[in-house]
This record gives sequence, C-alpha cells and structure tokens, in this order.
Amino acid sequence: MSFYSELVNAPKKETDLIKSYTFFNNYFKTSLVKKDTTSAIYALWYKASIESQNGFIYDSEETSIKALNLLDKVKPNNYLNLLRKCIFNHLGIIYIKQKNAIKAVDLYHKALSFSENKKDSATIYNNIGSAYRANKDFIKAKELFDLSYNLIIKTNDTLTSALILDNLGDIKSKMKVNGALEDLNSALKLRIQKKNSTALYTSYYHLANYYNERGLYSKAKEYALKANAIAKTSTNITYKKNALGLILEASNNTYAKQYIRLNDSITLAEQLRKNTFAFMKYDFSKEQKKADEAKLKLIESQLEKEKEKLLKLIYLALILFIVLASIALYFLIKYRHKKEKRLEVYKTETRISEKVHDEVANDVYHIMTKLQNNENINEDILDDLEGIYNKTRDISKENSAIYLNANFNEVLKDLLISYKNDNINIITKNNSKVNWDKISNEKKTVIYRVLQELMTNMKKHSKASIVVLNFVQSNKLVINYTDNGVGTDNKKHNGLQNAENRINSIKGTITFESQIDKGFKSTITI
Repeated sequence: MSFYSELVNAPKKETDLIKSYTFFNNYFKTSLVKKDTTSAIYALWYKASIESQNGFIYDSEETSIKALNLLDKVKPNNYLNLLRKCIFNHLGIIYIKQKNAIKAVDLYHKALSFSENKKDSATIYNNIGSAYRANKDFIKAKELFDLSYNLIIKTNDTLTSALILDNLGDIKSKMKVNGALEDLNSALKLRIQKKNSTALYTSYYHLANYYNERGLYSKAKEYALKANAIAKTSTNITYKKNALGLILEASNNTYAKQYIRLNDSITLAEQLRKNTFAFMKYDFSKEQKKADEAKLKLIESQLEKEKEKLLKLIYLALILFIVLASIALYFLIKYRHKKEKRLEVYKTETRISEKVHDEVANDVYHIMTKLQNNENINEDILDDLEGIYNKTRDISKENSAIYLNANFNEVLKDLLISYKNDNINIITKNNSKVNWDKISNEKKTVIYRVLQELMTNMKKHSKASIVVLNFVQSNKLVINYTDNGVGTDNKKHNGLQNAENRINSIKGTITFESQIDKGFKSTITI
C-alpha cells in the first residue's frame, strides 16, 4: 500500500496516478466487503487526492464527503480524527480551486479543531491565510501567516517554516509593505539548505513575481529562469506553464511563441488525461450503481430504525412527564394537607380556648364567688382557686382567635401591650412600616403565635424589664426580639420548641441566643 501512496504523493509519470487510483478503488471495495470502515475511509481519502490532481474537482469533493459520512458512523479514535483532519484540509484545498474561499476557510477551521500539535496548527493557519489571499483579503491573510509563523518557529520544522515565510513575503509584496524581500530570501535560504526542488520552485516563482511587480525585469527574469529549470525536471506541466509565463513577463516576445505552444500542449495533455480518467471511471460505474442501490436500502433501513428510536424517545418523554407530574402532584397534595392540618390546629386551639374560658374559667369564677360569701372558708383555698382561675384565663387568652381581617399592625400592638405593666416596658420599632397586606393570613397567624410564645416565655421566666422588637422588611421579613432578662442555658423548652415548629411549618427560620444573666435574643426570618 505504501508503494501506491508514494505514487500519489510524488508521481513521476503520467500513469502513476491512474495505477494508484485503480489500486485504491479496489482497496475501498474490498474494505467495505470486510466491513473494515477505517480502511475504506483511508482509501477514499487517497481517491479524492488523485481525483483532485487529475482535475476532477467535483468528483474529489463528492469522494471526500462520502469519507466524512463514513466517519460519522464509526466510533472516533486518534487515527480516525487524523483522517478527518486530513479530509477537511483537502476539502479546503478543493474549495480554493473552486474559487470558494469562504467555504474553504470554514473547512480549514474544522480541520483545525482536530489539530494535535503546533506544526499541524501552523500548517492549517497557513492554509487559511492562503484562502484569504485567494479572496484578495490581504490584511486578513497576513494576520493568519503571522500567527502561523509564530507557532512554527517554536518547532524544528525547517520546510514548514520556509513555506510560511515565503507566503508572508508574497503577501507583504502584494500589500507593498516592508519586509517582503527579506522574508522571501529567508525562505529561499532555508529551502536551499534542505535541497527541496518543489519548494525551491515556489520561492523562485514568488521572487520573480516580486521583481516583475516592481519593474525590475532583469532580476525577475533571473528567478523566472531558475523556476523554469526546476519545472523542466518535474512531471507537473502547470509548473512549466507558470514559469514560462513569468519569463514572458520579464523578457521580449521571443518566448511568447514557446509559451503559447507549451500552453496548447498542456491543454491537450490535460484533456487527454481527463478523457482517460473518465473512461476508467466509466468502467466502475456499473458496480458503483449497484453499490448506490445497496446504500439506498441501507439508508431506508437506518431511517426505519431512526423512526423506532424516535418513537421510543417520545414514549420515554411521556413516561418521564407522567412521573414528574405525579411527583409534583404528590408534593402539592402534601403541601395542601400540611396547610389544612395547620388550619385545623388553629381551629382546635381556638375551640379549646373558648371551652376553657366559657366552661372551666367561668365555673371556677362562680365557685370562688360562692365561697367568698362563706365566712368559714379557708383563705388559702380561695387563693388556690384564684391561681387556677388566672392560669385558665391565660390558657384561653393564649389560644384565642386572631382577628386577621383587622389592621394586623394594631392586632400586634394589642398583643404586645397586654404584656406591658409597671415593671415591663415593651418597645417596638418599624412595625408600622411593614406591608402586612402582602403577607398571607397563614404567616400572620404563625407570627402572632410565635411572638405570643416569646412574650409569655419572657413574662414567666426571664424577669426582664425591657423588651425590644424590631421589624425589618426587604425581600424577607425579619423580626429581632431582645430582652434584658436573666437569660437561659439555650436549651429549647416546650414554648421555644413550639415556636420553632410553627416557624418551620411555613419554611421560615428562628434562632435563639442567650446566656445566663445576659438576656435573651431571637431572630425570626420569613
């Protein structure tokens, strides 16, 4: 295989490309039979290269795209990525030949995404610069050649450095900026060191152009003749045609006839080669037709599989939607259940409060009244009954109904004032600035009960003389409670635990901070 690859990369005779095409075409078909997709892609890459060199640009494009389609069907690896990069790069060259620089740039950028080292990147940036040069965008081309050169000088690749320097010199020459001749001569010097005749041809060609453009025809002719000398040793007739064209620009008309004759022979030779190649391709057309029919069946089969795959995805999406909807419904029902439960608790508390007040407290009060009229009753019993009456009244008060439809600011004021006496001063800040209309009744109920719990806890245990409540409303409502009481050991007793449970039920937070003899603090965030 390496023998035929070498024929493609460096053909010495006109028949070399035809021989190699025959080999790679057969190798492609054999690889398909063996289901060796990687080898089939490799064969297509070389077929595309041969087609391009023979002038069949559109066939080369079609073959390259066929190779990309095969690449899309196999699992990528480093070698396949290398092939993909080479094919994208080849398509870029094809589109340059088709005078489609924009499409070429797009393909070169795709090739660049698979670059693995600085040399590859420099080469591809150089190709992109060539595309912009072909499109007469010299400024952009120079930017790309500069970028390419900055990458390649970090490697030891002399020939690639010479290639990029030569392109830099050529673009500077076209732009009429300084440094053109220096770059062209530097590239020539590197190529002379490497004794690469093909590369030397390009250097002589660009130098001849440089001097022709400046009217220095004697110097231009010198380099044109050197380019022509190399072209004579090459199988590339286009080299000879271009070299003689340069000589014609820098000389008198004695070369004109020679140029015309050679140009005619090139045209005839190219036509004969195309005819020979077309005939050879015709021999493969019948088998290609069969292959196309098989490919069509394969595509139809794949489409059917894709339909089945799509249906499975639709069913899976439907199942997923049902599951997510069920989960959402579950949490919605759970939330409503919790809300209903909390409302039921508040109703129960209110009902118990009314029963305690109407039945127990009133009965105790009537007994106290009767006993007070009895002169023989022990005063201690009356004191005990009065204590029971007061406790009963407090329980009723703590669980009584809350009038949420009224001005909630005033409702809170009434609650807090009820704990105020000669020994306890209650201070509130910014309560009136809170927009209570934006807070739900459920949250208002919780706030009321929690503040009631804190105030009751203060009255029973803290021995505080000053209580400060500060209300702050921004994105959330924050209530800061502070008293100067005896403090606690920070263990949550029943009252504080109830307050925390109530706040948690509406997804709020409450914190407690206290030390013995250093007062008590609490922060409520809703």
